[in-house]
Amino acid sequence: MKVAVISRGIPSIQYPLNGIFEFDQAKALAKAGMEVAFIAIDFRAFSYKRKCGLFKYERDGVNVFELSLPIGVYRRALPVLQRLLLIPFRAMLKDFGEPDIIHAHFYSIAAIATILKKKYDIPLVITEHSSKLNKAGDEISGLDKKIATKAYNSCDCLICVSNTLRDNVLRSFNHDSVVISDMVDNQIYSFSGQNKNTSPFVYVAVGNLVPIKALDKLVESFAKVNDDARLVIIGDGPEKENLQNKINELGLDAQVSLMGQLNRQQINEIYQDSNVFVLPSQSETFGVSYVEAMYAGLPVIATRCGGPESFVDENNGMLVEVNNVDELAEAMRRIRENYNKYNPVQISEICREKFAPEVVAERIISVYNGLL
Repeated sequence: MKVAVISRGIPSIQYPLNGIFEFDQAKALAKAGMEVAFIAIDFRAFSYKRKCGLFKYERDGVNVFELSLPIGVYRRALPVLQRLLLIPFRAMLKDFGEPDIIHAHFYSIAAIATILKKKYDIPLVITEHSSKLNKAGDEISGLDKKIATKAYNSCDCLICVSNTLRDNVLRSFNHDSVVISDMVDNQIYSFSGQNKNTSPFVYVAVGNLVPIKALDKLVESFAKVNDDARLVIIGDGPEKENLQNKINELGLDAQVSLMGQLNRQQINEIYQDSNVFVLPSQSETFGVSYVEAMYAGLPVIATRCGGPESFVDENNGMLVEVNNVDELAEAMRRIRENYNKYNPVQISEICREKFAPEVVAERIISVYNGLL
């Protein structure tokens, strides 16, 4: 079976998270025996420094057709973007042949990809990850509703990455979906088997330094439970200066570290020397970073923000309410006091059973087979 995956970009050394969910799936599908073409349409603004043009290459068993243009728009120039998508798609047709399935990720990219369904009459699958739609219908902008409606009305199957996102999409767009979670690269994240009852006790967080991750609340909560513990925050973004200022104001310079952007291997190494993963996001459609930490055997503290509720329970961590500093501090205190009750081997193994690439790829291929 030939599958064409349509993505907002492809991970690079400079931008390791760009298109990461999509490319992880493409690699897993290829490993499962699919012939996969990966069409990356990178229309980010010129401020994202990169080479521009049309590039064709192979990576990790996947045929890549990358169109990179510094347009800086995704939403208000849909007919133009659709015509641009035809450039890498036609290059793919020449080298790869016509696919049996087109699989687009995120409603904004899927709306662009609807031209392929119309022009070539190939089944269109959409996987929705966007937190912009993981809310009440009256909180979604009119433009987002218009674009998502166009995408969903053209697709043959809609996949959502969590139950909460499925429910919100159903309420807002009257469009049902299949729930298939994101996957985690089990070649990188792993439990080392080491005893983590070490001093100091280390809390670790991974996420973009943006308001929706609520890392300022995490720093405030850490200050309330602070004794000899450490807090390591991995990520970069516009909130970095504000976070550092808060750390300084609370006198936590020696115990809270902002590590910046790290690659997956570096993050996994830090997990081996950490005790608990904690991220108080205000909204998550799934929450891959929690699952990556669980792969490494870490119990997690998450918020009831849309995604983590589907996989965080008393056996692998704790859930707290969004933006509740006191509840988060209490959870951090309690999980440390009861740390020995969590079984890291079991946390890692159950995680693999649910979110390993081969498990998720099998579910996706089942959707493809149902359409064909």
